[in-house]
Amino acid sequence: MKKFFKQPSKVALTTLIITITLTILHICIISLIGVDLKIVPKIAFAFMEITTPFLIISPLVGFIYSFFIKGKLKILYIILHLACICTISVFAFLAIMFRYFVPFAP
Repeated sequence: MKKFFKQPSKVALTTLIITITLTILHICIISLIGVDLKIVPKIAFAFMEITTPFLIISPLVGFIYSFFIKGKLKILYIILHLACICTISVFAFLAIMFRYFVPFAP
């Protein structure tokens, strides 16, 4: 682990892959909630409760580690992590707006 965290390019790439994977899994899980089985929403909510902190922390760690990368990939990693942070923020904002403030929301 010490060798892993001393290489910022590997940490940034790993957190980027984790963030993209968890975002795709969240979108897939949300699409499964409409299934009529009673166990699927319970599993989906448990999965989302467990993985959401990782989805919040992962791009932030990668964004911070991106500043320590030397070379041409530094700007690319910073932009990609910033895009992930903004995307997650927009999805969270929309979820809160449609759930609590918009009267026609499902």
